[in-house]
Amino acid sequence: MRTAGDIRNHRRAVQWHLPLALILIAAVTTAVYWPALRNGFIDFDDDVYVTANLMVQQGLSLKGFLWSLTTFHAANWHPLTWLSHMLNVELSGMNPAGHHATSLFIHAVNSMLLCALLYRLTGFVGRSLVVALLFAIHPLHVESVAWVAERKDVLSTLFWFLTMGAYVWYTGKPGLKRYLPVAVLFALGLMAKQMLVTLPVILLLMDYWPLARLTPRRGERGGTDLRFLLAEKIPLVVMAAAASLMILRAHASAKALFRVDGESLLLHGGNAFLSYVKYIRNMFWPVDLALFYPFEPSAVTAPRVAGAVVLLALLTGLAVVQGRKRPYLVFGWFWYLITLLPVIGFIRVGGQAMADRYTYIPLVGLFIILAWGGGELAGRWRNGLPAVTVVSVIVVAILSVLTVKQIRYWQSSYDLYAHALAVVERNWLAHNNMGVLLSQHNRNDEAILHFQESVRLNPTGIEGIRNLGNSYQMAGRYAEAIEAYRLAVRLHPDDVEGHVRLGYAYLITGNIDLAYQEQVQLKRLNEAYARALLDSIQASGKR
Repeated sequence: MRTAGDIRNHRRAVQWHLPLALILIAAVTTAVYWPALRNGFIDFDDDVYVTANLMVQQGLSLKGFLWSLTTFHAANWHPLTWLSHMLNVELSGMNPAGHHATSLFIHAVNSMLLCALLYRLTGFVGRSLVVALLFAIHPLHVESVAWVAERKDVLSTLFWFLTMGAYVWYTGKPGLKRYLPVAVLFALGLMAKQMLVTLPVILLLMDYWPLARLTPRRGERGGTDLRFLLAEKIPLVVMAAAASLMILRAHASAKALFRVDGESLLLHGGNAFLSYVKYIRNMFWPVDLALFYPFEPSAVTAPRVAGAVVLLALLTGLAVVQGRKRPYLVFGWFWYLITLLPVIGFIRVGGQAMADRYTYIPLVGLFIILAWGGGELAGRWRNGLPAVTVVSVIVVAILSVLTVKQIRYWQSSYDLYAHALAVVERNWLAHNNMGVLLSQHNRNDEAILHFQESVRLNPTGIEGIRNLGNSYQMAGRYAEAIEAYRLAVRLHPDDVEGHVRLGYAYLITGNIDLAYQEQVQLKRLNEAYARALLDSIQASGKR
C-alpha cells in the first residue's frame, strides 16, 4: 500500500516531467538544426524578403512599419513577417547566421509550446513529448525552418499555438477579458501568414476533444450549448475572412492566381486529393524531398484521383466510427484535413503541385494520432511502455539524421537546385534557377542548356523563356535571342520586360523599325520604359 510520503514523492516527480520534457525538446531541436546556422541565403525568395529588399535592409523604421502594413510585395500581405525580418537586420545585419538563428529559435519555442499545450489539455507528458519531438525534427519541416524566406511559417505558428493556449485559458471561465487575448493573438498570427484562417474550426474541434465542452462535466447538468460555441468563434471567423480577402488581393495583384473554370477546377481538385495522400506518404517516408514539385496535369488521372478519394473517405469514416471511443482520431484526422485546406490547391497559387512547407501545421494532427495510438497500445501490453519508448527513440533518431542531411541541401543555392534536379523529374523551376545561378557565375553555355530544358518542360513559362533569350544574347546569338523574346511577348502580350528585351535586341541588331514597334507597345504598358527605349533608339540614330 502506498504511503502519503510515496504519493508526495510521485507528485514531485510528475511536476518535473514537463520541465524536463521541454529541456529535452529544446536540446534536440537545437542540436539537429545547428548546422543551418552555417548556411547562407538562397537566391530564391531570400532576395525578395531580405538580400535585395531595400526596405527590409533599412531595419526598423516608421517608414518600414507603414510599408509593411500596406504592401503586397512578394504577392503576400504579412506585415508582422516583414517587421520580423527588419528586426533581424537591426540585430544581426546581413549575416545569414543571425537570420537562421532567429528561425531556429522560434521553431524550438513552437515545439516546446506544442508540448506544454498538449500536456495542459490532456495531462499526458510522454505523448505530448513525442508529438513535439516529431514536430521539431521531421524532415518535412526543414523547408519552413532552414529557408529564411519562410520565416512566416514559424512566426505564424508561434501565434497559432499561443492563440490555442489563450483559448484554453478562456474556456476555464469564458468572458470578454479572457476572450480579448485570443482575438489579439489570432490577429497577430494572421498578420504573419494567413495559414491561421482555419484555426477557428480547430478551436471548435478542441471543444469536442480534449476540452469536452460539448459533453457534461462531472457535477454539471450538461455541456456548453453548441450555438454558444459557434457564436464565440464568429469574431475570429470575421477576421479570418478579412485576412483571406487581403491575401487573395495580394495574389491577384501579382497575377499569381490560376484561372478557375470547369476543367481547371477538376484538375486542381484532383491534384489536391492526391496531395493529401502524398503528404501522408512523405510523413512516413521522408526521402527525396525537394524545394519544388512541379504541377503535372498528366499525373492527375481519374484512377489515381479515385483511389485517393476512396482512401481518404475510408480513413475519415474510420476516424468517425472510432470517435466515441477514441476521440483523438477525430481531432487529429480532421486537424490534418482542415488545416491543409488553404494550401492544398483547390485554388492553386504558383506552379507547384505541393510543397513541404505546407505541412508545418497540418502534420501535428497526424502526430497526435500516432502518439496517442501508441500510448493506447502500450497500455494493453505488459511490456508495452518500454517497447513503445524504444520505438519512439529509434524513430526520432532516424528522423534527426534525415533532417540533418536535408539541412545540408540548403547550404547554398547550387546545392539546393542540384538536389532538386536529382530527385524530382521534369523540374522546370530547378532548371531555370540553376541556369540563372550559372549565368551569374559566367557559365553561360551551361546556363543555356538548363534554360532550354526549363522551356521544354514548361513551354509557357515566361521567366524561363526570357532567361533563355538573355543567355542567347550574352552569347552573341542574337537571332535566337529575338526568337525567344518574340515567344515571350506572344504568350504574354502585357509582359513589360519581354517588350523591353525585344526592343533592345532589335536595336542591337539594327532593326530600328521593329524597335520602334516595341516602343509603341511599351507606351501602353509602362511610360518610363517606353521613354528610355525611345531615347536609346534616337541616340542610336544620331550615331
